[in-house]
Amino acid sequence: MTPDRLVELERVLNFRDFGGYDTPDGRVVRGKLYRSAHFHEATDADMERLDALGVRFIVDLRRSEERSGEPNRWPGEGVRSISSDEGVTSALPPHLQALLQSDLTAASVASYMHTLYREFAAQQRHIQLYSEWFRELARGEGAGVIHCAAGKDRTGLGCALTLYALGVDDDAIFADYEYTNSAMNIEARLPRIQARMEERLGRKLNADALRPMLSVDPAYLHTAFASIDEQYGSRDGYLEVLGIGVSEREALRENLIG
Repeated sequence: MTPDRLVELERVLNFRDFGGYDTPDGRVVRGKLYRSAHFHEATDADMERLDALGVRFIVDLRRSEERSGEPNRWPGEGVRSISSDEGVTSALPPHLQALLQSDLTAASVASYMHTLYREFAAQQRHIQLYSEWFRELARGEGAGVIHCAAGKDRTGLGCALTLYALGVDDDAIFADYEYTNSAMNIEARLPRIQARMEERLGRKLNADALRPMLSVDPAYLHTAFASIDEQYGSRDGYLEVLGIGVSEREALRENLIG
């Protein structure tokens, strides 16, 4: 994984190109695929640089309270922004609910993350938004951005499925996923994040317990894929649920591989 995938922005984290990977037929995924954290703190310079990328649509995987609490400053007019509140029943994000548990250790938080990844694919809101993401990509009319709050978990699974649908091998898929740990520079940002979480939750938190939640671990993505295999038979079966059958995958590859 090379750092040139990361687009250095002033106040937008983890924005990167996840095209450029090789496929088995000797072709390469085109650079029309971007992933990111939110755009709430985007500066004017950030927005100018983002506008220059030719993005036609973004899929925002965040829940309603996340979007209202940290509304995106970008994109502006001319870029379709897709979001959903399907099935949202709680005002407090799940990861913050997990941090309210009394037994807060690195092991308990890691266990929670595996639970979260087991549930991602079957959540109706994610099915809807991943379907929209693939549908827009299949149209082949311009670049797309998929993002959530940090651009690592919900986004990480969406990107992994995208690369899989395009025929990229698992080594590259997992490398792209794990690159978040370097792109986000978690250790440098941890004290600030910890302080914000403590203020919101009204309790002291242990930095060691937070690390499994703030970083990514290949084991999490393996858990998500295993859950998909169990519930849908295979990743291909899950793509079918998302509306991506044989003809749709051909359209994706025609538009995104060159």
